[in-house]
Amino acid sequence: MKLDWKTCFRIIVTAVVIFLIVHFVDSIFATLGVAMSALNPLIAGLVIAYVVNIPMSFYEKHYFPNSEKSSVAKSRRPICMLLGYLTIILVIVLVLLLVIPQFVSCIKTFIGQLPSLVLSVLENKTIVGLLPDAVIEWLEGIDWNEIASNVSSILGIISLLSTSLTDVISDVQNTVSTVTTVAPTVISVVSTAIIGIVFSVYFLSAKDKLLRQIRKLAETYLKPKWTEKIYYVLGTFNESYHGYIVVQCTEAILLGTLCTIGMLILGLPYPTMIGALIGLTALIPIAGAWIGTIIGAFMILTVSPIKALIFILFILVLQFVDNYFIYPKIVGRSIGLPAVWVLTAVSVGGGIFGIPGMFICVPLFSAIYKLLKTDVGKRNTEKSGEECEEAPVPALETASEPKE
Repeated sequence: MKLDWKTCFRIIVTAVVIFLIVHFVDSIFATLGVAMSALNPLIAGLVIAYVVNIPMSFYEKHYFPNSEKSSVAKSRRPICMLLGYLTIILVIVLVLLLVIPQFVSCIKTFIGQLPSLVLSVLENKTIVGLLPDAVIEWLEGIDWNEIASNVSSILGIISLLSTSLTDVISDVQNTVSTVTTVAPTVISVVSTAIIGIVFSVYFLSAKDKLLRQIRKLAETYLKPKWTEKIYYVLGTFNESYHGYIVVQCTEAILLGTLCTIGMLILGLPYPTMIGALIGLTALIPIAGAWIGTIIGAFMILTVSPIKALIFILFILVLQFVDNYFIYPKIVGRSIGLPAVWVLTAVSVGGGIFGIPGMFICVPLFSAIYKLLKTDVGKRNTEKSGEECEEAPVPALETASEPKE
């Protein structure tokens, strides 16, 4: 192979770049970390804008679509954008108001009823027969009422001591120390959120203009073939994420509503709170509904163990109806990812980024799966077409081959 000076120059430049990357890898990652920290508000703004754009687009389609008045056209974007933000805020506030206060109340109730619950368990012959003798002796040897009274006394003493001047000064010092430690993080998070919301408002108000500018840049500096591929890839990702968010939210609302109605019919405690909790946790793929079931059963257990068992049986029936009758109809235009890849996406995303990683990786894997499936089908079709043109099969051989 003949080497010209351009090829040699490219080899030398590539080697130098690789050497610099390997030698200064720590500095490069540090610089990238600083850059990502600086871009956090912009990234947060893009995420907020993408989520808010879903209800906003819905409102825009139904905001006097047949009106030709200029006032309607001018007011469509700001009003629909405001409604989009209010919808997201309303959902968050409702979930917080329905779940958190009653969950705290259940924890307090459970702690208060723990002694009587343990005693009732020890009096149940069926449960006692299942436990080892050593565990029974240990539980019977504990005076739960005395422990409860001691805890109450300790709490009372702590309450009295906390009113003394020394403790007040110590509390003030601890508070100041905590504030000085936590304040920078809180300020950073709050400022990032505020700037991100400002960015999202700008993105949403000027999204048509921004899309035109991006399209014009791509058509100017890229080849038409590359531009078409980029549009196709971005469209596939947008379709996967948009469909995933809409389908999961619809499924969560429907599942939470059915859970609330069923619990009201069965007379189970905390129907609205547990219904909202089931709907919220249903957003988490695969494991979400079971997480909500465990927490809900724990809450009902503080009231009645029998009702907790009824609740678990009810959720099992509801999950069966949802999985086989409701979910397939709602997910008719869903992400189209096989179950094994959904489990893989959840495992990878949850292992790397926790619960947010599950939300990100499932539609990400779906988009990659669609792209690979389309590309493989296209390449196989082209390959089979070329083989047929180059080596046509004789009619006799074709007729003699069995049909698949």
